[in-house]
Amino acid sequence: MKKIWRRDKIIIFFLIVLVLSIFMSGCQKGEEQSSIEENVDEGIEVDMEENLGVVIEDHLGREVFLPENPTRILALTRAYMEELFELGITPIGKVEEYKNRPEGVALPSVSNQETPDLEAIYQLEPDFIIANTRQHSNVLENLEATGATVFFVDPNRIEEDPLTDRILLFGSLFGKQQVAEDYVQQLDELSVQLQDKVKEYGYETALILQGGVESIQAAQPTGLYGALLMRLGMKNIVPEGLPGSDKSTWVNFDIETILLEDPDVILIRAAGSKEQEPENLLDYYKEEAQWQQLKAVKEGKLFILPAKVNPGNISNEEALKTTAKAICPD
Repeated sequence: MKKIWRRDKIIIFFLIVLVLSIFMSGCQKGEEQSSIEENVDEGIEVDMEENLGVVIEDHLGREVFLPENPTRILALTRAYMEELFELGITPIGKVEEYKNRPEGVALPSVSNQETPDLEAIYQLEPDFIIANTRQHSNVLENLEATGATVFFVDPNRIEEDPLTDRILLFGSLFGKQQVAEDYVQQLDELSVQLQDKVKEYGYETALILQGGVESIQAAQPTGLYGALLMRLGMKNIVPEGLPGSDKSTWVNFDIETILLEDPDVILIRAAGSKEQEPENLLDYYKEEAQWQQLKAVKEGKLFILPAKVNPGNISNEEALKTTAKAICPD
């Protein structure tokens, strides 16, 4: 089956890394032997088994050491945790926001993903930490102090499909390339099925808003919610690169642009408080004069996106199915 989204760049990058690592390993044998002899003369013990691996570049532009077989992997966001599980990798700890799999919920906690507990991380003794540039750059040195390799991922660097590009990246890092490819193929097939259903409703453009009425918070393309719209065959009217897009999935948006773009369908994601219960949210948008000008409101194409559609609370497959069901209820 022809893939819908190209992933050539990620695969080619890691093939180049692999070829270079094989070439350099041969060149470095003599250098390593010389280094061992020098260290032995100086009384320094060197364990070559711990030095197997390659040097790669993370999304902060840092050169980091990728061990050959990292076994104690820690992901500092709920989304990254879920993606490791999809690859058959069980992380050694959890962030509190993770709620999807029982085996993940049962893991030792490192507190929340915004401000992880560094002492708890030290106690877990990870050998590889996956961090998020939006949340963890300020504790880089503390994370490195664990002795683990710290690899930073920038959500805005995922170029084509936030739902699968990162899984392909992690698959390449941890020798799970085929597992990642098989997973993406399954997700592609599901996406095509759901797109056919969405097309029946005539949806071409869409918008997802964070529940609340004091300000407009919209889902940008480089995140779970933007990826859901794309995989369901709809264009997200929110452009990339808006102010704050490097800090959060949600960005400030304005009613003027929404009126201009006039999306076919609008999803409201409830935040969970009583003041923001689904019926109250829908009533607000239906009764507000400006929102009444939108065809999505006029035609009854304004829907609530269930709160369970949240990174780390649901699988990508279920997120796609739940979103499609929300906007295509029949």
